[in-house]
Amino acid sequence: MNILFVNTTGGFFGGVEQNIALAAQGLTERGHSCYFVCRTRSMIDQEKFDALFAQTWELSSISFEQILSEVDIDVFYVHKYEPIDELIAVKGTKKIVRMVHDHDLYCPRRHKYYAFSRKICTRRCSLFCYVDLAFLERRDGALRYVSIGKKIREMKKNYEVDTLLVGSSYMKRELERNGFDSGRIQLLPPCVQDDPRPLQTFPQSPSILYVGQMIKGKGVDILLEAYRLLCERLEDTVTLHLIGRGNEENSLRRSAETSGILSSVTFHGWVAHDLLASYYDAATVVVVPSRWPEPFGMVGVEAMLRERAVIASEVGGIPDWLKDGQNGILVPPNDVEALYRALAALVSDTERSETMGKEGRILAQNLFPYERYIDTLEQELEK
Repeated sequence: MNILFVNTTGGFFGGVEQNIALAAQGLTERGHSCYFVCRTRSMIDQEKFDALFAQTWELSSISFEQILSEVDIDVFYVHKYEPIDELIAVKGTKKIVRMVHDHDLYCPRRHKYYAFSRKICTRRCSLFCYVDLAFLERRDGALRYVSIGKKIREMKKNYEVDTLLVGSSYMKRELERNGFDSGRIQLLPPCVQDDPRPLQTFPQSPSILYVGQMIKGKGVDILLEAYRLLCERLEDTVTLHLIGRGNEENSLRRSAETSGILSSVTFHGWVAHDLLASYYDAATVVVVPSRWPEPFGMVGVEAMLRERAVIASEVGGIPDWLKDGQNGILVPPNDVEALYRALAALVSDTERSETMGKEGRILAQNLFPYERYIDTLEQELEK
């Protein structure tokens, strides 16, 4: 097959691009030719990313029509991209398969939780979203108006996509709630490739690790509050390591300083994905404290593959892979006290944490083997 990957951004910009890279690598190894087109290149490990494809383009210098005239594409594999009309207009008899990575397609706010109460939204996309101020969007530091009606029309255009791939049962339910044909929705959890480096012995010094964006939806502020309680109530010294960037980073630093915990919190900033294994290995427990319903929660599975227990909010797709009491602990979102209790339980009982970590690796290997992912993806693209 000649497969054209379509995404807004090129390079190793985030989790979406990491997923694209792993899929392209696996499909190429199966003998398929993978091509890639984006609106803009992020220039993050760009050469390494581009090398995974037979050819790459930017839409600023070429159109879909021109690409199709150069290469006999069999299937469009779309990730984060709009308007979908641009592809529907040129597809002809070709197939469009779309991986739905997040809530952008059916949630004007994109986060799937209410702005004021911070509770998870259980409504379908509609004009009701105006009540939650979903017509305001922050971009480049400024608030801008967005049309919810336009968002709904864009969503409904995706009803014409041949196959929609989702990473969790939660995402499948959300698409069905928003009018998508369940027969076109296929469950395909993200590919998680096991790091080849040997597993390390369990750390002697207790530490907590967070990996992800520094934004409100990720709940890092909740983690800092729970960690403050841990420092106050636990005699042992426990360090907290935060990896990632985002618009809340400065606010989180100030909060840590005000709370008197900054000296034991390390803000590592952005870390290349292929270097994360050493950070997982050094942690006692990995935390996913999200208040938004994570579509899947890749970080948790990566931690499981490094034999680390995970504490995470019981939201979105997380319960698909976190079995409470087996490979970690589920806590209610936005609950500082519950998160504190879970942290205290695992950093003070290293034997339990280590056992959960070992269980987590077995679970991840059974649920999300890379070869099975490529098998299923290949089948869906070839149908």
